[in-house]
Amino acid sequence: KVSTMNKRISISVFCLLGLLVSGFVLPDQQVQAQRSRDHQVQDRDCIKAFLLRSPSMVAPGEHFGVKAGVFNCGRKGVHVAIDLFLVTEDLRRINIGSATLGVRSNSRATVVIRCLTPRSATPGRYQLVMAARTRNGPTVLDRTSIVIERPLPDDIDPDIRRLLDAKYSDK
Repeated sequence: KVSTMNKRISISVFCLLGLLVSGFVLPDQQVQAQRSRDHQVQDRDCIKAFLLRSPSMVAPGEHFGVKAGVFNCGRKGVHVAIDLFLVTEDLRRINIGSATLGVRSNSRATVVIRCLTPRSATPGRYQLVMAARTRNGPTVLDRTSIVIERPLPDDIDPDIRRLLDAKYSDK
């Protein structure tokens, strides 16, 4: 009986020691894993991007400018790739322009991107979507509505029409 009791006590002590050791080791490993995740998050780029100015109406085959702004909230300078799309009601994307922009840490920068509406674009309502992304960060999206209409023939000079469109698209 003594031998069996000693075995049970020994097994219980070893199990208790195993639990204590694993209890002390696991929190240490968890702390190291958390530090590793925090370091990876800190290495990720941080940007905020916005569509600052765009026309509300364009015609098929027309060139137009879109002003985009990027704020770098990270600790190091980044290169931001900006793509502009027209998104149809059935969620089809049409790439209409792109640019690359360098932004220093804790600063902002803007860029005007020259876009081209495809001649094959059908008249209607679209979403103008900007996707801004860095190499080490998430993609930031911003969107606004835009209408594609066939221009009506009129007696206004095309240069005057562009000036009028530019004036009223700023508001």
